[in-house]
Amino acid sequence: MKKSILLFFAAALLFVPSVLGQNTNMSFNGVYQGSNWTYNGETVGTGFYDGSINGTQVGPGQSSPGMICDDFKDNIYSGETWTANAINAASLTSSNIGQTLFGTALGTSALTVYQEVAYLVFQMFTTTTTPDQQAGYSEAIWALTGGVDHTKLTGWAAQYYNAVIGGGETLTAAQLASLWIYTPAVPGGNNAQEMWGRVPVPVPEGGAAVGYLLLAGLCCFGAVFLRSRRQVGSMKSA
Repeated sequence: MKKSILLFFAAALLFVPSVLGQNTNMSFNGVYQGSNWTYNGETVGTGFYDGSINGTQVGPGQSSPGMICDDFKDNIYSGETWTANAINAASLTSSNIGQTLFGTALGTSALTVYQEVAYLVFQMFTTTTTPDQQAGYSEAIWALTGGVDHTKLTGWAAQYYNAVIGGGETLTAAQLASLWIYTPAVPGGNNAQEMWGRVPVPVPEGGAAVGYLLLAGLCCFGAVFLRSRRQVGSMKSA
């Protein structure tokens, strides 16, 4: 029985990557919810960005508060639309991290960096934040992906950055599975940015929805299975 369960998990995990990476339509309406931030003479918007993902609006009053940008190197403008490849954060490994916008540039530390970004993104999605705190999250995330010098971070940004650097904070598998990375299908040229979303942001079209459900189900089933194993192992023999 135990071998059968392990074989099922192995087969399911092999199936998941094949249903991720679906094309997703993105748009930005020019509104952001964080404070303005000036870095090296350039003033930028921070925090949640408002717009749509696969035609579903994200922003204040919507099922998702917005989308989160991890890309300081590129720019987007009000009314801009683009196509992205959606990747579930729980599916990232050292083998496929190159599918993300910064995975190749970050080298051997790429997977760790994306896990650190995922932690900050999850906190931003699941806590109540002021505009200044949202700005701090954005600044810390941009420092992690290499667009901002981390030594210039202050206030909330420095606090958030220092909390995660080096793997100081982690997410559970189920928490990771709730996060999606939207990597521009045509990166560069300041025509798109890499964004993060969280369910109930609409999952990508086609089989990727199945992938999310499978990932979430595996996380829940695995937790129950491990708990039952511990309970059995703790029982004393007669």
